[in-house]
Amino acid sequence: LDGLIRAVGFHNNKVKYLKQTAEILISRHGGRVPDTMDDLLSLPGVGPKMSLILLSVVYNKVEGISVDTHVHRISNQLGWVGVAGPTKTPEHTRKAIESWMPRQVWPEVNLLLVGLGQEIQTEKAKLLRKAVLCSRPHQAARLLARCGLDVPRVAKENGIELPWGWLASPVE
Repeated sequence: LDGLIRAVGFHNNKVKYLKQTAEILISRHGGRVPDTMDDLLSLPGVGPKMSLILLSVVYNKVEGISVDTHVHRISNQLGWVGVAGPTKTPEHTRKAIESWMPRQVWPEVNLLLVGLGQEIQTEKAKLLRKAVLCSRPHQAARLLARCGLDVPRVAKENGIELPWGWLASPVE
């Protein structure tokens, strides 16, 4: 088993969790994967993020927003976690977002924010070039600035010409 997932982070722990989980699924759940949040959370190494993803993908149940480190970081940077200020954990972020975000968009929000978070981690100059060349460069550059990228500095250091007046453009 270890050889199959060696490239995965924390693979030693995950091998242990997978073996324990297989035993629990057989002994307590008749070999089936549970379909409730509480039962899933009782499995070794399974947290809210994975439970919510599994419930959505396997059972078509939307019980919350799955928040990983990308969603946690982006939600804080965009100010989506409320007036109390940045949240400290993904679980606190999940509760904050769920408190105001319409339930009907929960299934899509994680996919969109994870993708944005992964893009934000791209090399800064490459990311800014993508933004400048997209169909809405003003808005893209402003979003990058909102997410913590020092757009003028990165542009200057890498010879990237910013869209004219990008700072003055309204965010749509």
